[in-house]
Amino acid sequence: MNKIKLFMKKYGYYCMVGLLVVALGVTIGIVAGTEDNKLVSNSADNPVISVTNPEVLSFTLPMENPSVVKDYSGTELMWNSTLAWWEAHEGMDLTSDNNMVFAIADGEVLSITEDSLEGTKVVIKHSNGLESVYGSLNSDLKIKQGDKVKKGDQIGTASDTAGNEQKTGAHLHFELIEDGNKIDPNNYLELEPK
Repeated sequence: MNKIKLFMKKYGYYCMVGLLVVALGVTIGIVAGTEDNKLVSNSADNPVISVTNPEVLSFTLPMENPSVVKDYSGTELMWNSTLAWWEAHEGMDLTSDNNMVFAIADGEVLSITEDSLEGTKVVIKHSNGLESVYGSLNSDLKIKQGDKVKKGDQIGTASDTAGNEQKTGAHLHFELIEDGNKIDPNNYLELEPK
């Protein structure tokens, strides 16, 4: 019994610290395991739902039976034959037989701009932090800034007004922005395999 008392007197402090470290490690392990096991949902498999706005967004294609001329590349470099250089392509270029362009979801026309590089460009703000961008449009638009649009409403017609992609010919340069960041439209739109 004296040996135990002597041991505890000499090493008791270290034993207590060791037990506290083990307890802390177990607690952190349990919390980390709980965080890792939370349900992760893929936005491509589920509709976009906002916690503050439970409205469900449903999408339609921005053109009838579109063909993908140039896909979204994110950070991967792609050749731009008009500008003769490599660049990231943060949208997708689409064409169709009639080149009519439609709103992909309900929203409000946030802006309409014209410049020599992007041509006529329309930005529509949707709920849940999403914006859709329609570039290289003909300047004869069917909407104006501030208009409320419904999914499938015609916005205008694709053209070759985007000077930075003029060699592509008449096309729609389409982008999706989520919370201020450009994202891959393939995550939300069901397009034919490329």
